[in-house]
Amino acid sequence: MRLAAAAVAGAVLAVGPCGSGLRVSASEAAASGPASGAASLSTATVPVRHVVEIMLENHSFDNLFGDLSGVDGIPTGTSFPSPTVPGARVGPLVAPPDQGSVGPNLDNSRPIEDEAMDRRPNGTFGMDRYTITPYEGLASITVFPPSVDPNLQFLGRHYALAETNFQPEIAPTTPNVLAALAGTSDGWYSNNEPPVADKFHTIFDQLQAAGRSWDIFYGVSPSLLKGTYWDRLVPPGHTGQLTTTSQFISAAATGALPDFSFVRPGYGYSEESPEDTSLGDAWLGQLVLAVMKGPDWPSTVIFVTYDEGGGFWDHVSPPQVDAAGYGTRTPMVVISPFTPPELITERTTNLSVLSFMQALWHLPPLDTTNALAPNLLNYFDFSSAPRQPQLPPAAPPATLRLLVAGPSSVYYTAPLNQTFTVDLAAETPGLAPDMALNGAVTLSVSGPRGAPAAKVPGAVELRDGTGWFHARLPAEGYWRVTAVGPEHSLGWVTIGVDVNADTP
Repeated sequence: MRLAAAAVAGAVLAVGPCGSGLRVSASEAAASGPASGAASLSTATVPVRHVVEIMLENHSFDNLFGDLSGVDGIPTGTSFPSPTVPGARVGPLVAPPDQGSVGPNLDNSRPIEDEAMDRRPNGTFGMDRYTITPYEGLASITVFPPSVDPNLQFLGRHYALAETNFQPEIAPTTPNVLAALAGTSDGWYSNNEPPVADKFHTIFDQLQAAGRSWDIFYGVSPSLLKGTYWDRLVPPGHTGQLTTTSQFISAAATGALPDFSFVRPGYGYSEESPEDTSLGDAWLGQLVLAVMKGPDWPSTVIFVTYDEGGGFWDHVSPPQVDAAGYGTRTPMVVISPFTPPELITERTTNLSVLSFMQALWHLPPLDTTNALAPNLLNYFDFSSAPRQPQLPPAAPPATLRLLVAGPSSVYYTAPLNQTFTVDLAAETPGLAPDMALNGAVTLSVSGPRGAPAAKVPGAVELRDGTGWFHARLPAEGYWRVTAVGPEHSLGWVTIGVDVNADTP
């Protein structure tokens, strides 16, 4: 099945590197690692001063781009064994335009992901066991329509979209973040904390030694990250450079971006199931818009990446380069004034962001895996005048975060046909409370096909940036509440009622 909106993209994407401008050949890069060609690069010919990586969470390429025309998307006729009807088969499930997530959380642990991918004796994967119990169920073969993430879809069509970007390790978030910053997770494949003895030499160490600036911007308070693996990723004496996304917004607005900005989301904005994908996408739009409208845009490259596939299916069997991976394909979009709309067909991982900076700033690779990652310089056109920014279409001035009140385990679930409370909070693009936002918030709700009407008020008052309302949902399945507030603020939440891994 192909979504109607996908046809628009086919005319914009041009397969392969653009044909003019300064190039570092792909063969040279493959032969000598990401620093190949670095001697020929100079600030005179490559006007890039700032690299920004915005790393979101837990989506595969097919999950978000599988129905986009012109890419290696979901093959026609794809089907899987039905987990609920013996002998039957089921195709990928296209989420309704008004559904932004699936739940409960998919299991993206290394053992489950390896089984769901169906490892074969010849080193390939069948990519066909995701629906089989005890693996991921129907939730894993969900495909989200472009209406759920309009900013990512827009940026993917108007800049460079990597269609063969693989998560570096068959593992959940922590190992893949480690690999993206250090080139390796040192054999650690769990979301638990790596052994204290493990010390990671990262891109931050490299930049610090080279006299280059960097900051890590997080959508949560840095105090919440103390005692985690971030203690071992930040160079000693530089804990103040693990800061908030509010500081990123300020730096973008004032022309004070560091050489490298690594940006991570806050709770509710990561796009990880069961968080609503649209809320994270709105935040992505806010970040990109802040850079595009700021003084540093003419000298900035933005990489939008996803840490790993999150348990969502993808049809491409990843190559096995070592014991760690690769894992499933994940989206990567490369945005800059020098990046024409094109499709990056070269095999990459998120380590290509490291390779790009290392080639740009004449730094050595961190390890062999890093050395093999293409630096992507041949997808930039530095000989032409910088392009005017193509502004993301859905970047609200403030977002509205909605959470079901109660213990953290039920933030995105609600009891059947019982009254519960939803808390509402306005947040700035830096994910700080927007206490200045006051006024009426209009609410609308959509639910399972044929379900009775939900009991949700038509509007609620926002005072000092906060509010709340009672709701009652009369049927099992996924329900989505959309909030439209003062000054064009927007928010979404998808709430599951008695859902399981096989709820369509």
